[in-house]
Amino acid sequence: MTLTTERDDETAPPSITDDPPARSRHFGAWLAVICGVAALVRFLNVFWWRPTTNTPGYHGYKLGGDAFYYHWQANALAKGAWFVDPYVWHFLGGRERPSATHPPLYVTYLAVWSRLGLDTVTWHRVASCFLGIAAVAVIGLVGRKLGGNAVGLVAAGLAAVYPEIWINDGMLLSESMAILMTAVMLYTVYVFVRRPTMRTALLMGLACGVTALSRTELTLLFPLVVIPLALLARTLSLKERVKLAAVACIVGGLVLLPWIGFNYSRFEETTTMTSATGAALSAASCDEVYYGKYIGYYANCFQGPWPKASLDESQRDVVPRKQAVAYIKSHKRRLPLVVAARVGRLWGFFKPGQTTALDWWLEGRGRAPSWIGLFSYYALLPFAIGGLVVMRRRKVPILPLLALAAIATFAAALTFGVTRYRAPAEVAVVLAAAMGIVAASRRLFRVHA
Repeated sequence: MTLTTERDDETAPPSITDDPPARSRHFGAWLAVICGVAALVRFLNVFWWRPTTNTPGYHGYKLGGDAFYYHWQANALAKGAWFVDPYVWHFLGGRERPSATHPPLYVTYLAVWSRLGLDTVTWHRVASCFLGIAAVAVIGLVGRKLGGNAVGLVAAGLAAVYPEIWINDGMLLSESMAILMTAVMLYTVYVFVRRPTMRTALLMGLACGVTALSRTELTLLFPLVVIPLALLARTLSLKERVKLAAVACIVGGLVLLPWIGFNYSRFEETTTMTSATGAALSAASCDEVYYGKYIGYYANCFQGPWPKASLDESQRDVVPRKQAVAYIKSHKRRLPLVVAARVGRLWGFFKPGQTTALDWWLEGRGRAPSWIGLFSYYALLPFAIGGLVVMRRRKVPILPLLALAAIATFAAALTFGVTRYRAPAEVAVVLAAAMGIVAASRRLFRVHA
């Protein structure tokens, strides 16, 4: 594909173009094949490599932690209990107590499957696999928009087999939804970059709002991506740019408003996107993760007594939050080092061996996939850096990809460094690496031609 500026659209950056229909047909056929490979990898993981089991082990998947929350809250939602504490609902015979520990998008998706009678752990893992397959397709489309057919197919191929992406699809965690929605968001963002109009601003704002409903920290897409890109649309007047930024943010806000309003009405303490801020801070605020070999990770840091069961979730969250804030204030000189350790763990530059071991031992991500994922990530990283350079030279905006890395870094710095917090940023890694791989291959072929 030769990258040229469309003559009928002066706002189109030189490197973001569509392919001719004939090439697009070939692209679609190959993308379908790659999606088939993605499906094979994910279903093999669920049914063969790591089948659902009640016994924890290296080769099986056992429901627990956040996955338990998603699975049982989805089943409760399917039975008409709107976003309740799944532990109370499951163990206390259907008792309903409001819960907003996690945003609603992934649970709502699983609830559709539960409503159809597909409510087992394995079926919910299968449902997540379909999210992963869809993500591969969308990543391929984003790659094509950034650099043509070759980049799109390489990006899709990487997403299909890269463990740091497909591991999530067997874990019953919201990262599967976050990866898909991140890819969708990037597609709309680059559509807007090419044609900054009211319609594309609406689509971008809508996609960013829905993406934020998959992971709370992705609300940062608005100040880090939406507003800057709208204000940088230099072919428009300042008034038009501000108008597009405002429209995109308003649309995104309207998407988030029902969830925020719902939480505001049902909790005693002011609650917007989540009622678990204190729990997250608490898990990262004690000597075990401020000092010693587990610095930068998480632990059971809460020092009892537990808040009264009669309090609602927002009220109970106040106790660990106050405890965490007090600990942070009393150890503020240590905080810069701890934050560096968290970020280092996230990006695989600090104690990568220990973090990977904890990924499969504590996080339950699987032993072999975790180690393969680590070395695959290291292999992709140089190409991703090169791909960003290529994009910069071709005047393709790299801000959306860098913003995803910044958001993941911020989430880890504020809480703790775990590999799965990097999930949305893995989309950026794959896309940038695809750009780098294709550029390097073409240069190599030219040298030997």
